[in-house]
Amino acid sequence: MSISKSKLLKQRLYRLHVSSGITFSLLMYIAVFFGIFAILLPYIQVWEKPSRHFKVADITKIDYSEMIDPVISNPDFPNNNIIIKLPGYKNDPALHITHKFTEPKLFNPESREAINQEGLKSQLASFLNGMHYGEPLKTVGYTIFGFMAVGVMFLIIGGLFLVYILKFQNNGKNQQSTFSKWHRKIFTWVFPPFIIITLTGALMCIGYAGAGPMTYLTTKGEKSDILSLIGPVLTPTQAIVKRLNEEVPMLPIGKLIKKAQEINPQIEFQQLKLINWKDKTARVELIGYNPYKPFLNGVINKPKIILNAVDGKLIKHIKVMDRPWSILVTDSLYFLHLLFGVDIFTRLFISFLMLLSCFGIGFGVMLWLEKKAKKFDKKINFYHWLGKLSLSVMIGVIPSTALLFNLQWILSFDLENRVFIQKAIFFNFWLATLTWAFYRTNSYQAAKEFIYLGGTLFITAPILHFINSGFSPITLATSGMVNILSVDIGLFLTGTILLVVAKKLPKDRLDAKSFWNKNQKRYNNG
Repeated sequence: MSISKSKLLKQRLYRLHVSSGITFSLLMYIAVFFGIFAILLPYIQVWEKPSRHFKVADITKIDYSEMIDPVISNPDFPNNNIIIKLPGYKNDPALHITHKFTEPKLFNPESREAINQEGLKSQLASFLNGMHYGEPLKTVGYTIFGFMAVGVMFLIIGGLFLVYILKFQNNGKNQQSTFSKWHRKIFTWVFPPFIIITLTGALMCIGYAGAGPMTYLTTKGEKSDILSLIGPVLTPTQAIVKRLNEEVPMLPIGKLIKKAQEINPQIEFQQLKLINWKDKTARVELIGYNPYKPFLNGVINKPKIILNAVDGKLIKHIKVMDRPWSILVTDSLYFLHLLFGVDIFTRLFISFLMLLSCFGIGFGVMLWLEKKAKKFDKKINFYHWLGKLSLSVMIGVIPSTALLFNLQWILSFDLENRVFIQKAIFFNFWLATLTWAFYRTNSYQAAKEFIYLGGTLFITAPILHFINSGFSPITLATSGMVNILSVDIGLFLTGTILLVVAKKLPKDRLDAKSFWNKNQKRYNNG
């Protein structure tokens, strides 16, 4: 009796995993697919803007006064608590001079000329990032993606439990066993980082939607803004320094940065805060990221050095480990999701894990569809609405996204409603792939066509960039704009890989059987 109950429990757990998995799979695929682009956002947001096509300057060799003095001499610009985002911060080569009450002023540190930035007319990177968490649907999108992330966490934990209690065979000889094996293996491999990324994603999405009501209830109606409660804890304000109104010369900012680097050479400085600038009480806060203590800083916890701007003497040195344990834990949780301050190799590694997750989701969906298709094997062609929808969402999104990169350099930056037109073409093209998926009886052929088209468009994107930006690959390489060139190379390689994959993939169900069986035998023999 106990054996039959145990078997029944396993069957129910397995069916629950399958039904909930197919429910959340497409949304999760969208989140993970666009999450790859979100990870590479600092590079894409520079590639997409003509105004950022210059090399990142050495922050210690910049003549800051020539750019700062004209800005703060404007009586409408505040002369206290001025924020300077240094070149290289989030991969942006521009120097940002801003204040919380003003629009930022941007400069090219090499020429010291003001930049006429594109503003809201170029939002490729932010749009791709927004697609990652449902931003086009605003609060509804955040909530849906948040609860989806919660469901996926239970799916992953439940899936690992099923792997433990059920004796799955890895030496099967058909498509179904191949899809099942790789679905299990991939999510077993990526489990630790994927569960943290999913957890923090759920916290951010649901937290964004639910923070207001929870704050209102907690404070008994006094406040509804969560930042007013947690802000002083996360980022405590420094004591206000009274201005003496005695103007004195400041040490050059480059020299102050060098002094800070001597105090703590481990910190990569990202921004400055000028307090009471040009006054006898002037000081500068140098804020950055310590790459030698990853996971513990970069999001909320940022090491800081405060210097006297007149003589360069140290006033305060806030290290990574000086903050409370609660802040360190918060940074540790959000680090893998937001990746603030990390290098390109870390970003590429996390992107690779997310790409594997996309494959894992894809194998899970194909496993479910294969079980359905076997009922009609050798009778009629398998045609299922979820298969067609999955084809459009998972494969149709590839040429649609590639088209976005092409449109970035096809549409004129002077075009009215440029971003709206770009987004509209993207969504309409993506919807067209759904129409084509339903039209094509042979889903394998449709998938090959989508991947061929996506590969071609990813290859043409860097070509259009070279032509319309006026920068050839050689110019980008010799002018120190390797970060921009790396995006072109990445797009070209992605397109090339897609063309090879499209050529290798099976063209129909009969061909698919031999394709997966052949690769399964090769894996088992290896």
